[in-house]
Amino acid sequence: MKKIACVALSTALLASMLAACGSSASTTPAASSADTSSDTGASSTEAAASTGAAADGSLHVAMNTDIQTMDVHKTNNDYMVPLNIFDRLFEIKTNADGSTELEKSLVEDYTVSDDGLTYDFTLRSGVTFSDGTPLTANDVKYTFTRMLALPDSVQTDYASAIAGAEAVMDGTATDLEGIQVIDDTHFTITLSDPFAGFLYELATASCSIMSEKNVEEAGDQFGMDCSKTIGSGPYVVTSWTRDSSIVLDANPNYWGEKPSVQHVEISIVPDSSTMSMMFQNGELDILDCDYIDAAVVNSTYKTQYADDIVTSNRLGTTYMALNENVEPLNDVKVRKAIQMAIDRQTILDTVYNGDGSLVDGIYPKGLIGYTEDNEGWLKYDPEQAKSLLAEAGYADGFTMEIAADNSSSDSTLLVIQIVQQYLQQIGINAEIKSYDPASWLDLRKSGDMVSFVSSWTADYNDPDNFIYTFFGTPEKSNVRSLNYFNTDVMSRVAAARGIVDDTERLTEYAALEKQIVEEDAAWVPMFSRSHLFVKGDRIASFTPHWAGYNDTQYINVTLK
Repeated sequence: MKKIACVALSTALLASMLAACGSSASTTPAASSADTSSDTGASSTEAAASTGAAADGSLHVAMNTDIQTMDVHKTNNDYMVPLNIFDRLFEIKTNADGSTELEKSLVEDYTVSDDGLTYDFTLRSGVTFSDGTPLTANDVKYTFTRMLALPDSVQTDYASAIAGAEAVMDGTATDLEGIQVIDDTHFTITLSDPFAGFLYELATASCSIMSEKNVEEAGDQFGMDCSKTIGSGPYVVTSWTRDSSIVLDANPNYWGEKPSVQHVEISIVPDSSTMSMMFQNGELDILDCDYIDAAVVNSTYKTQYADDIVTSNRLGTTYMALNENVEPLNDVKVRKAIQMAIDRQTILDTVYNGDGSLVDGIYPKGLIGYTEDNEGWLKYDPEQAKSLLAEAGYADGFTMEIAADNSSSDSTLLVIQIVQQYLQQIGINAEIKSYDPASWLDLRKSGDMVSFVSSWTADYNDPDNFIYTFFGTPEKSNVRSLNYFNTDVMSRVAAARGIVDDTERLTEYAALEKQIVEEDAAWVPMFSRSHLFVKGDRIASFTPHWAGYNDTQYINVTLK
């Protein structure tokens, strides 16, 4: 595995960044190095004024990189098109107070057996795909079978709980026994074990329902050819020009309420300054601040466009992973010292303009299972951190490695560098080693990565998506290079999936979170970032994705 040159940050540069925290926007470190000189002086009214190109019913937006496929079974990143052209059995609704709830979509009714194993579903009648083909229960079974059987599927986790999934994945069966079709609108799904988060999984982009007829006829062009990639959702893809634009139009056969936006033009704009100016010139109706230089967001959009900012709570957690198989990280006192050594609020303020909130556990605010009872305990205390190191026998410190993926964003790399300096202040020599993405991932999956900084954003709104992913089994803990020692707790995490009573289940998840992070110090919780958008004058309302993704469901945009 090839190592690339170490990343370095001088103490003087760190000091200047920390001094900038809370000062004027002009000195706040940016998330990228884009030239910001042209991003000043435009008034909100002038900047968001509609142009002749923005016809009634049309929406103009931008992304900084193109998608690779529209086939959701082959991607765990490119969700924008699937979210808009396909439907799912359920959707997640965002309420006015920021909370979320599960709502029925293609499902008209359902029941769950007392043992939590069998789900009886009734499909909404009269639904067709955009080519006029009726949606039937066979399409549902086909979708989940394909998800498991497709050789290059990256979404098998979302059907793995269904009885018979393993046999389909290993090729010993072609029929997914856990899904039984009764007639065109009725089917049952039986799980191999109870899993209370299953319905929430069904609301993910990964579980978008496909037309068996369309997919089979399209062959390898499904997901690549617009005319051969169809769903039952509110939009159809009418054009995809690689590295240039994607065009969506309203689906005339859509079963639901007619969307306000009838035509969407998505431009691919890699340069953040260009994207910013396009918004200010009225060429874009919604600006995703994730794509814009952090200094410009702070100095321009938070001031001149303050009334037009839409803030979404990102259901994600940034954390530092510590490998418990590596000395001295196998000592809980050392891990707790590292937790106390990092001033997380200063990092959030410095790198991300304070857009977010500290997280002291595993679950971000807004996720089902989040509780304030597990917040507020972790304080920045470098002196206590030094004392813990001394108690553990490391009064003179030690040397460790932080692995960095060199394809990470500038802001992520900056966070790692600041963490390095905080650890240095308590005597830990944290050497940052930079790896290419493939080598970084291979090392992490091997279980041998010493430490790293990363983020996890919800795929489905359930604590299982966080705690089971990292601490559900020794194997899961190993591939994240955590190597969590407490097998009894991991057994409880796995068992919690099957608790049918919701109150009991969430109580157990809260107790497990406290044990893993506060008592066992299995990782360093850092913060949850907010996701900011700016809406132009043509936008009456806009509800971002419930989990804070960059991907938007355009049916949730209302034009004036």
